[in-house]
Amino acid sequence: MLISFAVTNFRSISTRMEMTTLKTGLKGLESNYFKSHSKKSLLKSAVIYGPNASGKTGFLTALNALNFLVLKSASFKADEDMGAYEPHLLDKHYASLPVTFELSFVNQLQYDYIVSFNEHQVVQEELYYYPANSRSLLFARQAGKDIKFGDYYKGPKKALEKLLMPNQLFLSKAVENNADDILLKAFRFFTLGLRVFPMIEAYHEHNLTMLYAKRLAEDKDKKFRDRFNAMICALDTGISSVTVEEVDWNDFKFPGNMPEDVKKQFQEDYKYDVRTQHMVFENKERVGFDSFDMRQESAGTKSLFVMGGIILDALATGRVLVVDEFEKNLHPNITGFLIQLFHNPAINKKNAQLIFATHDISQLSNDRFRRDQVWFSQKDEYGSTELIRCSDIPGIRLSAPLDKWYATGRLGGTPIINDVDFLIEMQGDDETES
Repeated sequence: MLISFAVTNFRSISTRMEMTTLKTGLKGLESNYFKSHSKKSLLKSAVIYGPNASGKTGFLTALNALNFLVLKSASFKADEDMGAYEPHLLDKHYASLPVTFELSFVNQLQYDYIVSFNEHQVVQEELYYYPANSRSLLFARQAGKDIKFGDYYKGPKKALEKLLMPNQLFLSKAVENNADDILLKAFRFFTLGLRVFPMIEAYHEHNLTMLYAKRLAEDKDKKFRDRFNAMICALDTGISSVTVEEVDWNDFKFPGNMPEDVKKQFQEDYKYDVRTQHMVFENKERVGFDSFDMRQESAGTKSLFVMGGIILDALATGRVLVVDEFEKNLHPNITGFLIQLFHNPAINKKNAQLIFATHDISQLSNDRFRRDQVWFSQKDEYGSTELIRCSDIPGIRLSAPLDKWYATGRLGGTPIINDVDFLIEMQGDDETES
């Protein structure tokens, strides 16, 4: 469960920007929040609105960057770049400073995790947890100094410190070397409790389609398959069911010079054939069903196939799901339906959280989000991102139509289009031609 995430000096973000899912004192929409293990009331979703290039993707990508470092840095070689170092470059003051991520989360226990790094090394790394509602240090690391360990840390110390390279996170290295259970719970938040999709590109969509095709094909108890089909069929796609069959490669001719390992990888990547079933009519009477290749479906249906799988996984595990451009190729009604799955306590029984960015203003209706769930991103005059929570903006009445106010720029986070120079240039071309 995500409590808060703060970013300093990453991409378009220069000064510290923080998003929190802690519920404020606002009343209403009780189904949109829940009591966590730490007794805190946390929101089930948070949405970011803002113009293109305002920093929405950068903020969500920062979560992905931290996730990458935790999962992969233990295997970094000596002198290998950190990979995720992308400081703010529009102000020379920040261009050589460390990037800093701060994450508070719950995975049975509550943790605070701080990581600061530059291109070549970890500058600072600290992990705290709350054994009895009080913050206690597990370890604190500063570049060039010995690691300080708290009383609750029971894992290896000096031996592990000697193995640790400057570009590796201690949390990652400790888990690789039999860390104690307290650190393992923190690490498992990144492996099991968090999935980040900053942008689902075409190749991601294909990989995820194949992933969920595999899930459908190998779903022995049929629970995932039945829920997946129920979702797809409920959303007016014209599909009556989705089936998956293993591809028969016997009649497929590969190029004679294709290496065997490449051939096997290709067969693994395209192991399953996804088919959609549609009703067929004659003279307006149903005469049966026909099967279509998934590639024949619309872009929206393909996106729904992927988003449906991602969301069902998150709901089943109680995971934190982070998605940029959540509405990609989807009708606003479908987008709203998918969001409401997280707010429905009968469906979201494990309190999964959805953190996402969108341009779909229609979702900004007062019956969908509390104001402490809505955030606006925008850039200041120096090209630096600002992140503002709607509930922190003074003077907004409860009855205010947020969608209309946002569209007219009264809440910030909307693009300012200066078309004067463009129009003059276009008219100048016309005058020259005439």
